[in-house]
Order: sequence, then C-alpha cells, then structure tokens
Amino acid sequence: MLGERIRRLRKEMGMSVTELARRVKTSPSYISEIEKGEKTPSLNLLVRIASELRTGIDYLTGLEGFAEKALNVTEVVLLDQASVTAAGKGMDQTGVYPAVEEMIYVPDDALGPVGDIPPFAVRVSGESMIGAGITDNSIVVVNPNGEVGQGDVALVTIGNEWTVKYIYTKADGSLELRPANPSYSPMFFNKEDLTSGLVKIIGKVVWIIGKPKKEF
Repeated sequence: MLGERIRRLRKEMGMSVTELARRVKTSPSYISEIEKGEKTPSLNLLVRIASELRTGIDYLTGLEGFAEKALNVTEVVLLDQASVTAAGKGMDQTGVYPAVEEMIYVPDDALGPVGDIPPFAVRVSGESMIGAGITDNSIVVVNPNGEVGQGDVALVTIGNEWTVKYIYTKADGSLELRPANPSYSPMFFNKEDLTSGLVKIIGKVVWIIGKPKKEF
C-alpha cells in the first residue's frame, strides 16, 4: 500500500523517480524499491517523501494517527545479510554496526529500555522458530539491553554464527537453545562454552516482522 500510494501520487504530479529521489536526497533505485514494496523507508525519509508529494504520512501508510504515534517510535538499523554472515559479533566494541541494509521503526513500548549498545534488526533464515512466529526471511529486532529470562527468544552467537532460539539456563550454568519447530533438535552448551565466549547471548528479541505463527 505504501509503495503504491507513493507511485500514484508521484505520477499524478508528473514527477519521475529520479526527480523524487533528488528532492528527498536518496537514490532512484531506492525509491523504486520502496514503490515495489521491497524496502521500507526510514521515518525521516517518509516525512520528506510526504512533503514532496504534498500529503501526510498517515495517508501514505494507511494508518490513521500514524504521525502522532510516530513520536513514540525508534528507528532501528536492519543489518544486511553480509554483516550477519561475516560478523559473528554483529557490531564492534563501540556499538557501530558493520553494514546497514535499511532502517525500520519499532514502537518504543515494544523496544523496552535502550542501553549503550543500540537495538538492531536482522533477517532470519530457516524455520526452526516458526512456532514463535519467526518464519524464513522474517525480521527480528534485538535489544542488547533487554533482560533475557527463561523461555525468552534471544539472538545468540555460536562462534561466528548467529541463531535465534528460546533460552533456558540450568542450575549448573549450562544453556539450552530450544527451537520452536519439532523438526529441529535443541542445542546444549556447558558453562565453559559461555565463559570462554564460544556462546554469547547477544540480546532479547523484542519485535518480529513476519507471518503469524504456525501451531503444532
């Protein structure tokens, strides 16, 4: 809907993709991807697009009161797949992310308290967490400052690999990473795996952009 409305208004004004991109200070290819529904513009870019098209962001998004609610929304970086694959740590020690695919916005009440390391989002590959509503190619938002409790969904690194699983800690300090799909087996790690840094809980998954969960 967003992309379709942008395209229609742009054409009604006789404006090319290149011209709109120039006015809102982005690339023509990015505008095209937005119009096709392949990308989601940041809140700031959305405001600029609405201004150039002489409309409001409520109309573009199709969400009544979005502009007002947007005051309680935080922009979060969506890491590109190369970063997820190549950078097991996800970010350097200063909290600067290696590469960004795009920006998305998340309700503050879902995000929770934000610490020194900002929240970020990643795309998930596979269906091991389909029962939690995380399907293949879903986007999950991770808050490194969020407290991870028993049974919470979290992003975990195992060496240089990322995984999203239910978290269960044991009395002896060991860890179980439990999938939400009976076709997959849980993974178990001892206390030494965690203290050595082989396994790290990066943060709590606080927001999911994907299809409704499948019941088993």
